[in-house]
Amino acid sequence: MIGNVTNIGRESAMPAGQRQHLTPQMMIRKFTGEDGKVLELHKPSLRIGTRRRSPRGILFIDNFYRDLISDLDSDLLMPIEQKFARFYPSIVDQEKPRELSGEGGAALVDWIAAMLCRTKAFICLAKVIVHMENEILVELVSQLANEFRTHWFREWQDILTRADFRWKMKVFSDECRIVLTDNPVCQTNGLGQGGAILMVPLSKHHILFGGRQEAVERCRDFTLGQVNAFLAAWADKSIFAADRKSLEAVKLNLEGEGTVGTDQWCEAARKPFFGSSDRIQLAQFPSKQDLSTWWEQLKSSYGEPLLEE
Repeated sequence: MIGNVTNIGRESAMPAGQRQHLTPQMMIRKFTGEDGKVLELHKPSLRIGTRRRSPRGILFIDNFYRDLISDLDSDLLMPIEQKFARFYPSIVDQEKPRELSGEGGAALVDWIAAMLCRTKAFICLAKVIVHMENEILVELVSQLANEFRTHWFREWQDILTRADFRWKMKVFSDECRIVLTDNPVCQTNGLGQGGAILMVPLSKHHILFGGRQEAVERCRDFTLGQVNAFLAAWADKSIFAADRKSLEAVKLNLEGEGTVGTDQWCEAARKPFFGSSDRIQLAQFPSKQDLSTWWEQLKSSYGEPLLEE
């Protein structure tokens, strides 16, 4: 897929009304049913809706990518989506996913890096971390949100293109349906063999796993139930699928009545973003110097950088 990949969806000063999607419409369309629509599981209430929804009418917030300085949607996100749109069908719309390299691989990496900083999770967690340091600075995160997003995008670009970062695609059968959430691209906690796994659902049948070689090899045995439960755990409020049966299975797992997760896991999974805000507030943060050293060591664990500084 990307060189070494193998195969195995404000304020008064702001102009009102510009619909900006947290998850791109072109991604949402890859998860719809034959009618081009999806059903929603509302995570806080664990209720499944009856009305099928179109991509245009879900997963958006007016002016979400506008802050006091810029509009990230027009400045960064839309150009990335338009470039990746040329290669997206070659991955998910044919029987055998095409391996991408060169321009296509770079477009996919940029799109994944953008997905990791475009949803509400990034800003919510950034505010929690800043509040722990100095609550006066919390409003600054909102006012200069795009500076934070852009910095995180560059950091992920660096990681995803390092020499030892590997990718593996898993393709589920036609009767299986991967869910799409309001926070679709997410990462495991890194406690398993090989460290963290980046999970990138690309369609209702295709999911891309990224990480060190040992980590992505573990993904061979992931079941659809495990994948959907984890994606749902990282959702904020909305989980979508092409069919009701897929959402019913997710609902059972979140309720603790399914086949995935312990009681403790399910309790965290029912919270927004897998309860990560709670865990951050309970954590004892290292000094800024120690944190910087840890981050550089984490990046170096994926090998040498391949992008020019």
